[in-house]
Amino acid sequence: MNKENDKVGLKEIIAYEKTQMLPLNFTVSYILTPIYAVVCFLLIGAFAVLMEIDDEKYLVQGLLCLGAFVLISIIFLASVPLVRKKAIEIEVERYDFDISKEESLEVYDFSTDEFSLKFDKFGMYVNDELFYYNHLNKNVVTGNYLKRVDVYLQFALDEEHRVTLLVNPTTLKMLESLEIKLDNRHILEYILSNKRDAFEQIYNKGYVVARYE
Repeated sequence: MNKENDKVGLKEIIAYEKTQMLPLNFTVSYILTPIYAVVCFLLIGAFAVLMEIDDEKYLVQGLLCLGAFVLISIIFLASVPLVRKKAIEIEVERYDFDISKEESLEVYDFSTDEFSLKFDKFGMYVNDELFYYNHLNKNVVTGNYLKRVDVYLQFALDEEHRVTLLVNPTTLKMLESLEIKLDNRHILEYILSNKRDAFEQIYNKGYVVARYE
């Protein structure tokens, strides 16, 4: 086996993250931040060189470099909360939790070309093998990998046998129609009733703490 083929290069990592990240966050992380770092390095370097050559003769030029560094840093740091706010707004709009147009079914089929996955009032069927709900850990799980808001339903028998489904109108209607009770249903209820705050928590920390006034 060629070990070189197993190595993932920086270009491949960046290319993959570009497909997963919000364009806004990718631009900030891989374009604006490096530019900011290079410009600041040059400004600080120029200031140090000018002061080394003649701190009296080039004092004004040195202070201009230092002032530019401070100004750019203030602008860059001030943009961080604005970028975060915009990214959260995009994620809030991406998730639809409206089940009003969803039809109630007796069987929900999420099968793919690779495997069969169905749910009914008894349990979850994976490749026609039945797993009763009372044998499963049923939770809403969240994450913020690459600064994306991830909200999934997870049905797990153990660490090796887990199924995750995106929380959307269909899966939410399934929970209602089949009367599936999540082990942490209070978290899902909080996400549904306090979407903006919940998404902000997920974006920043990866998880939700239900907090009611």
